[in-house]
Amino acid sequence: MDRGISVESALVRDSRYVAKAIRIGPALGGRVDRVDSQEVSTPKKLSNEKERCLTYLGTRVLLVGFGVLAREILRSLEQSEITVVGVIDDGTPIVPDHLEFLGPISALPDVLEQGSCDAVIVAASLIPSKTIAWLTEQAHRFHVPITIAPERVEVSSLGSVHEITREPRIDDMFARSSLKVDYEQIDREVTGRRILVTGAGGSIGSEVVRQLHESGAKQIGLLDRDDCLMHDLVVRLSGRMHDTRLPLLHADIQHAGQLHRAFLQFKPDTVIHAAALKHVTTLEANPINALTINVGGTANVLEACENFSVDRLVNVSTDKAATRISCLGMSKYIGERMVEGVGLPGYRSVRFSNVFGSRASVLHAFRLQARHHGQVIVRGDGPSRFFMTVGEAASLILSTLGQTGGCGTYVMDMGNPVAIHNLAVAVIEELGGLASIHHEALGDGEFESERLFATTEIPEATSIEGVFKVNTEPLDRQVVESMMQSLGDVYGLDDETVRQHLREIASI
Repeated sequence: MDRGISVESALVRDSRYVAKAIRIGPALGGRVDRVDSQEVSTPKKLSNEKERCLTYLGTRVLLVGFGVLAREILRSLEQSEITVVGVIDDGTPIVPDHLEFLGPISALPDVLEQGSCDAVIVAASLIPSKTIAWLTEQAHRFHVPITIAPERVEVSSLGSVHEITREPRIDDMFARSSLKVDYEQIDREVTGRRILVTGAGGSIGSEVVRQLHESGAKQIGLLDRDDCLMHDLVVRLSGRMHDTRLPLLHADIQHAGQLHRAFLQFKPDTVIHAAALKHVTTLEANPINALTINVGGTANVLEACENFSVDRLVNVSTDKAATRISCLGMSKYIGERMVEGVGLPGYRSVRFSNVFGSRASVLHAFRLQARHHGQVIVRGDGPSRFFMTVGEAASLILSTLGQTGGCGTYVMDMGNPVAIHNLAVAVIEELGGLASIHHEALGDGEFESERLFATTEIPEATSIEGVFKVNTEPLDRQVVESMMQSLGDVYGLDDETVRQHLREIASI
């Protein structure tokens, strides 16, 4: 079955176990460049070893999980030299006559000890991160490569198992259980639509574009102020320098005139607003950009949507909006309220936690610190954060397009938070165990633990499993614009004055 898989007696209990799985993880079969547009990189020194592993991804494969995804893999391998010899699953799946059901997931060590398979493919679309860490540990204890299949497989385009699987990554072992995505529902909502994505060159924006590109969307307008990122995305998705289905709209959301021209040119009926500055430290050092880009830019996008009769909008927010301690949190909370203030049923916001695989994420920062400076810096006494993958973030955005029930802010149940110290340990082990951990005090705008909802917010269940909705206090964007105009030349204000104005707008 495709739903959660459990190993009651052998789950990962602490960072040491995850780190051990990470350390041996790079020596895995399968290609890593076939899936998400934002892959987590592997150290160059391991590339030769990984290539050797590609050659011995054997002809006898064991499937972990047997649902829709596993059956698609079976069909894709019918004409190959690879033979699926058995299935392990915590349910009681009905398997084809030529396959052997070998028991629950916890039977993996016994199956591997018998030496009847040359490789393991995790073919369950929803699987707990701790279970992936355990599976990885067991497979490599017996020197058997293990790979993971994507959540969505297009059978017609498959060439070999090498092309449809990838090695386990840190995000597989730390992220929450995956969002159950109804791709058919998403396809129904976007088919035939002209969808504009602001911040299309960024981590989340580019993944939204990638998923839309695989759907029935009529056109996907890429809007960003970085022309190189947009150009690279088009080439990566279409293989061409120019694609009429992916028009490039070079504009900065701070400039209402540029937005007006882009909307006039593209005429969208749906907007995914992902353009923003998203890092706490950046905005604490430059609060003016929280005001002009995150607040002013969102007001400009909403004005353009109103002028061009856009009937659907998803605004990308952050869980920092729940606490409103940082400039980032205050600016994104104001954005949520302005979206609520539009009052159209097709307008909503989505709050994200930390995203694995995004640019300048903590995972990326830890890797840079370990590689170039020999130490990983953990700020705070025992900080913890919620995490999700970039693919999951994009799927959540698109899943909310079909939600009924009016405006609101959608938030995903993130499960248990991840201890940042444990993540640092795993990164160090992944890179050979040569770096150390250094602890520092929390930075400005940071806090030990995160929360998804404000104390005054009451989450309501939605039709999407594991996703909740809260209603924020509506705020008319024109009121915000008037307040900003009354400030005069905002670029002449000192940082503390800008922070004070952010607090005033957020508390209207």
